[in-house]
Formats: sequence, structure tokens, C-alpha cells
Amino acid sequence: MKKTISMILCAVLLAGCSSTAQSAKTASTTQTVKADTVTGASTTRTVLSGDDYDAAMTDLEVVSNDLATKAETEKAGYEEKEGAKLAQVMSVNDDGTPSMSTIHAWKVEKSGDQATITVVMTDGRTISNLIQEGCKGTILVHSKAWYIMHVETAEVKTLEYSDEAYEAGEFNSAYSGAKAKLNEYTVTFNITDLESTQVYMFD
Repeated sequence: MKKTISMILCAVLLAGCSSTAQSAKTASTTQTVKADTVTGASTTRTVLSGDDYDAAMTDLEVVSNDLATKAETEKAGYEEKEGAKLAQVMSVNDDGTPSMSTIHAWKVEKSGDQATITVVMTDGRTISNLIQEGCKGTILVHSKAWYIMHVETAEVKTLEYSDEAYEAGEFNSAYSGAKAKLNEYTVTFNITDLESTQVYMFD
């Protein structure tokens, strides 16, 4: 009888140790996730700070495109910016699925500690998810590395479609919504985090 009781106590003790170890592991994992909500478990992505952040911002400023309207591109002396890169804008649809658009009209600027990126996009699913202040998305650009900008909407300007505005060249030089009479949005985002990686597979 004493032997049976001893075995039961031993089993309970071991179960308690296992439970405690699992709880400690769970707590450790939770703390890791909370400490690194951007990269998660990825070892191929680096959150940039300090000199690395400044160098990346300089690179992004160099490869930014201009935000010229069609009318501005037709003025004498206008020259298309050389070396500009395309950007991939990503947002989340209401049903949780991702939406992505490739754009050429984007520009990064840094003033003091605050960096922003401004994009000009024709109305569509991707940008419609981002036109309220505080909305969050991600913008990817490939230059010296793949840069991953996590962004939050700060300001939105809407250019409503009209035949007069379109004919006057007020829309962006890459505007493609005239047939459907779509609005155009100029959205400025605060860059909340900046990452770099070398392993993305699309350009």
C-alpha cells in the first residue's frame, strides 16, 4: 500500500514539473513574440536601426520615384528620374486576405527622427484598405536589399475623377482609371519599422 501511494505521489510530482516546464516555455515564447512583433521567427529579416537605418533611408530616397502629374511630365525640361525602383504596396482585405499592387509613384522622405513614404495610386482594393488615418500596411522595395517598410496612414488627399481634371493632366503620369472614372489617392504614411532581407523571390 505504501509503495502504491509513493508511486502515485511520484507521478503527480512529475506531472507538475512537466506542467511547470511547459508554462515556462509558453511564457518564454510569448515574451519573444512581444519583444519582436515585426520579424517573428524569421532569421533572414533584420529590423534596422542606427547607422543601418540611416543608410537604408538614404538608399530608399535615391531610388524613390517622383510623384509627377501627367501635366508636369509634359512641361519643357522635365526629365524622368533615373534609377527609380518599383514598389509593392500590401494591405489586408476585410476578409483577412492580402492585397498587393505594384506602383511607380512613391517617394521616401526623412526629417529628423520621422520618416515618411508618400504614394499616388488609382482607386482599387489595395489602396482602399489604407485610406483611413491609422490604417496599417507594408511596402516592399528592392534596391541594395529588399526593404520592408511597415507603415501607418497619416494623411490622405483624394483627387475625384472628372473629365476636366483628366484632360488637364491633373492625375499622376501612370494613372489608369479614366475609363472607369476612378478617383486617385495621394497617401502619406509614417514608416513605423524598417526591415531588410536578401531572400525575397520577386522583383
